[in-house]
Formats: sequence, C-alpha cells, structure tokens
Amino acid sequence: MIKKTIDSIADDKKDHVLLGMFVGYPLQIFGMTIDIMTGNSIWFIIASVLGIAIVGAKEIVHDWLLGKGCPEWWDFIASAIPILATLITYLIII
Repeated sequence: MIKKTIDSIADDKKDHVLLGMFVGYPLQIFGMTIDIMTGNSIWFIIASVLGIAIVGAKEIVHDWLLGKGCPEWWDFIASAIPILATLITYLIII
C-alpha cells in the first residue's frame, strides 16, 4: 500500500521534496544551534522561513525568469513540505 502510493508520486515531485530537505534541514539545524547557544527560540523559525523563501526563489528565478525549467506551484509546495513539517513539529513542542 505505501509502496504503491509512493510509486504513484511523480519523480519530479520526489526530487522537489529532496530539494526541500537538502536546503531546509541544514538551515534548520543551524537555526536550532543558534537557539541553543543563545537561549532563544526564534532562529529555527527564521531559518525555516529562509529555507522556504529559497525554494520559492528557485521556482521564480531559475524556472520562470531564466526559463530553465517549468515553474509550478506544486513544485514549490513539494519543496516546502519537509521544511514546513519540521517547523510545525517544532512549534508544537516549544
């Protein structure tokens, strides 16, 4: 059942989820590290928003303005999902 569901997702969308992970997770780890070192709880959120902005900028600049891809809302959403998932989890537990 799970394999069938995953296989039904377009490879392009899977690539965008990986993009979101590769961009967002290091930024979030960096933000979490700063939060721990300073005793704040804002840098993780800032890093997450920055990650979402970067994957959004990829769709606008690389795909649309430079014409090197096909800009799609679903690509942006697929890229933002892993970043948003960890952000929501973080907001629930703080």
